[in-house]
Amino acid sequence: MPQHSIPNDPTPSPLAAEYAALARGDHAAGPRGTVRFAVSTDDPAEGKGDLFVALGLARALRAEGWGVATWPITRWAEEVPADTAVLVSMIESFVPGLVPAGTAIVAWVRNWTAAWASAPYLDEFDAVWTSSRAARDAVGAAYDGPVEVVPIAVDAELFTTGDETTRTDRTVTTVNFWGARRAVQDVLLEVAPPEPIVWFAANVEHVEASDGVELRPAVSFFALPEVYRAAAFVVDDVIAPAAEYGTLNSRLYESLACGALPVTDCATGLEELGLGEVPVFSDAASLEQALAMPAEERTALVERLRAVVLDRHTYAVRAAAVGPSLDRAIAQAARRDGDRSALLRWATLLREELRTTAAERDVHRSGVEEINQRLIVSEEAVAVIDDARKAAEAERDAVALRYDTLTRSAEFRVLDRLGGVARAVRRRG
Repeated sequence: MPQHSIPNDPTPSPLAAEYAALARGDHAAGPRGTVRFAVSTDDPAEGKGDLFVALGLARALRAEGWGVATWPITRWAEEVPADTAVLVSMIESFVPGLVPAGTAIVAWVRNWTAAWASAPYLDEFDAVWTSSRAARDAVGAAYDGPVEVVPIAVDAELFTTGDETTRTDRTVTTVNFWGARRAVQDVLLEVAPPEPIVWFAANVEHVEASDGVELRPAVSFFALPEVYRAAAFVVDDVIAPAAEYGTLNSRLYESLACGALPVTDCATGLEELGLGEVPVFSDAASLEQALAMPAEERTALVERLRAVVLDRHTYAVRAAAVGPSLDRAIAQAARRDGDRSALLRWATLLREELRTTAAERDVHRSGVEEINQRLIVSEEAVAVIDDARKAAEAERDAVALRYDTLTRSAEFRVLDRLGGVARAVRRRG
């Protein structure tokens, strides 16, 4: 098989434009009603996972006859439009006090299960979906209604195998660094594969370099398919709150859909997805062992696991599965009279005020830290100049001392007198 490199500047998928249109709300109208997703942002360029999960399902729901749109965090202090049939919350901090009483609301617990289970407004939701059975049991203990298992999935049209001749034997990872240290970072500091693992990371300038890793800046979500199509293995890392309940990453499905083998640090939840054969690592040695899998064995394993993903874990499959749940939630909401409680509305507005205050505080703190850093740099520059000034002054004083010592010496006085005599003789002549 011809060998090629992992692309430095992978080409984004043409589907990026369609995703952008979905995020803008260009397809909000549909014969089955409008589903809005409460998300952190409506800008795909920000690279937020909750948005891409929402848009993946939204795209498939649109094919099922639903209108779809986003409801970004910047609008959570506003009244949700009355034409919304269903509001699907992707984030545990969304308080549904400004959702019309006739609009069904669904909680999609993808991660942060414990936070969802402890939310005091959980019973306001008409339906709850979780990404694993363990999460279902945890949330079900706190929620009065039924909880359905709805894992995240993959857009099989976006993540495809493509041209197999471009695949290398290289390993990549696309774990992002958002400020909190990831468990995989300690492993990647010690791993020593035959060729460095290519790590595309957000905030790559703050990631520690090591001999076993080739650091590169993050690429857009829509360029990931080309990266995965060029890789043999994809190293996955699951954050601790997700690993506890086996609510696994979309990277698992996306890499397999592209024909690359994921290697993850979380075994919990794999069996129930039909992906129990995915290699699992816990340290540098076990990661190296997984990456040493012979090519024929890897290829056969990928074929088996990819078939499971395309059969059970695409957003088209999810959209068909959640359709009845959405219909039930809409019917339940239609039976409600009156408005959301005044207390819930107050809590929503207070929550958003606190969120805005926290954001402004963080901006202020960031500005103060930037000023402090500039001051430190300036002080260091001043210290260098001050040191140079002190050195020059010391040299000047040393020269002055030597001059003073010289002019007071007997030898200088004799020579000075002789010089005076010589000058007088020259004037007479």
